[in-house]
Amino acid sequence: MVLYMMEGQNDLFKIENIEEAEIRQRLLYQIVSQTDTNLDIQLDNALKLSTQLLGMEIGIISKVVDQTYIIQHHYAKHNGLENGQKFKLGHTFCAITLESNRAIAIDYMKESPWSRHPCYEFFELESYIGIPIIVDDDIYGTLNFSSSKPKKDGFIAADRNLIKLLSQWISGIIKRKQVEKQLQDQKELYRLISKNSADMICLHDPDGTYKFVSPSVENLLGYTPKELVGKNPYEFFHPKDQERIKSESHQKALEKDPSRNFHYRIRKKDGSYVWFDTATEIITDEEGEVVSLQTTSRDISKQKNLEILFAQAQKMANVGGWEINLESGKLFWTDEVYRIHEKEIGSEVFLDEGLSYFPKEAQETLQESLKVTLETGEPYDLVLPFTSAKGTKKWVRAIGKALFAEGKAYKLHGTFQDITKQKEYQQKINLQNKELQNLTETQDKLYSIIGHDLKGAFFGITGMLELLMYEAEDYSELDDDFTHKLEMVQQSSRQAHQLFENLLGWTRLKRDTLEPNYSKFELTSEINKVLSLFKSTAESKQITINTDYRTSAEINADSSMVSTIFRNLISNALKFSEPESEIDITISETETDTVISIKDYGIGMPEKVRARLFDPSSRPKRKGTNQEKGTGLGMLLCKEMIDLHQGTIKVNTKEGEGTEFIVKLPKKMIE
Repeated sequence: MVLYMMEGQNDLFKIENIEEAEIRQRLLYQIVSQTDTNLDIQLDNALKLSTQLLGMEIGIISKVVDQTYIIQHHYAKHNGLENGQKFKLGHTFCAITLESNRAIAIDYMKESPWSRHPCYEFFELESYIGIPIIVDDDIYGTLNFSSSKPKKDGFIAADRNLIKLLSQWISGIIKRKQVEKQLQDQKELYRLISKNSADMICLHDPDGTYKFVSPSVENLLGYTPKELVGKNPYEFFHPKDQERIKSESHQKALEKDPSRNFHYRIRKKDGSYVWFDTATEIITDEEGEVVSLQTTSRDISKQKNLEILFAQAQKMANVGGWEINLESGKLFWTDEVYRIHEKEIGSEVFLDEGLSYFPKEAQETLQESLKVTLETGEPYDLVLPFTSAKGTKKWVRAIGKALFAEGKAYKLHGTFQDITKQKEYQQKINLQNKELQNLTETQDKLYSIIGHDLKGAFFGITGMLELLMYEAEDYSELDDDFTHKLEMVQQSSRQAHQLFENLLGWTRLKRDTLEPNYSKFELTSEINKVLSLFKSTAESKQITINTDYRTSAEINADSSMVSTIFRNLISNALKFSEPESEIDITISETETDTVISIKDYGIGMPEKVRARLFDPSSRPKRKGTNQEKGTGLGMLLCKEMIDLHQGTIKVNTKEGEGTEFIVKLPKKMIE
């Protein structure tokens, strides 16, 4: 006969004798009395003893997750099972147990209603007894025992009672393990937070004594946690902050009203003080009494120092803040606003009084601006005359903005600045600007006179000298010395004229009045005109000027500026060329530029001279090979004028070997 039994069907269990029941009671007592602190070992031992007593081959504590059966602990006479091994729940006899939600026992599976169950087909287990494990009113899994052999003598009622009580004990052990794991996880989490947090996390007794201090204290204050645990933080608070900490933070926490952001100073190990921002949480017992305080602190020294600097800057800049409560009409001023008004700091003020410091017209302007701000939300920014409480006349800048809630303004706030000195400075600047404008107009007239009259004088002198030189050729009785002196005068005149042109051009550049007057002309023709001016200079130094015009180079540029550029470059080449040497002038084209090269074989330049050649702050002045003088303006003028034409100038030079200037004028300027 086959017996399969469920809890509540005691009539199907064999009636046990008293001796069998006592054996199971002693076993249960032995199991629950285990002293091993390792709960897993206790569970494994319970499975082993129970499996052996029941005469089964396998004992299992399982966990069921959805439709997955997981072996948590097991005892088996023969290996083949492992903790953590998973099966489909439907392939285990425990599916029957969980479906019935009570203890179930099967003596001989082959002749039971479950003879075609997948577990029997797969594992050929003939006998089975199991019960659900309930933890916190939820099914955790099962406690079950099975064997490949039928239970010949059948299961007795004491077996059911055994696994029922055993499952309750196992449920308690599992719950205990879960709680211990939660505590361990929380402890580990707290350890990780306190270890890795940049903040200083502490636990305190109600009197403040440190019970726990996170490792971050070493970075923040220089102490190790051990150096602080057992000590009272009042030993480290700044003396001037201690009373405030006690009344405004510590006492409130004990009264269950902890502060969230409390600022104070605390002493570091090196004796210096830093600013802390501390949030306090209270920990209470079951009666609601405060048993511990938890604090989280961070270093805000940089922020606090910036606040102090900002307050100092406000004072230095005469800038303060203000706020108006529109319901009460009460004004709030910062200390600097009180100082501007020359009123006692902290004295009570109202809107009407605030307006009274402005003259009537300024009052009307301010009131109208306030009205617009309250109606539209548009902020105002006004500069107004002002009279302080002590009668001091000032100028102030008032900025205001409204705050709205549900479409209605409830507060005005802004800044208030004493700008009396700025106003005085501005008046002085305006006066100086007017004087400067008058001076500029006078200079413009002077430059106009110089540009017109001196140019005329130079042309007269140059023309007269050329006439004298021409007529001197008809007077054979004139000696060579006189002719040489006449040539010297002509050369000096040309140099003076070139200096005058450079100075005039430079002045116009610096006054931003020089703009290219574009016209189309042949560059070769313009350079030839310049060369004719230096014919006598070249002859006097016996310098040969070679020209290689590979293109006629018709360009669209300012002919006067182009003439000035090459007059200075050719003059420079002549000045620094040795007598009886040569100068090469080449004009060529690339796809984008007209390229002009002026190369001499003279004394060249040192690197320090070349590096400063176009620097307005450092004009190199060198004498030529015949002690010719220069101002250093010529190269600067060339660079500026070439830049105006969107061109470039490059210098290749080596001391003792000569210099080459390469000018590129872009073809895009050509019409």
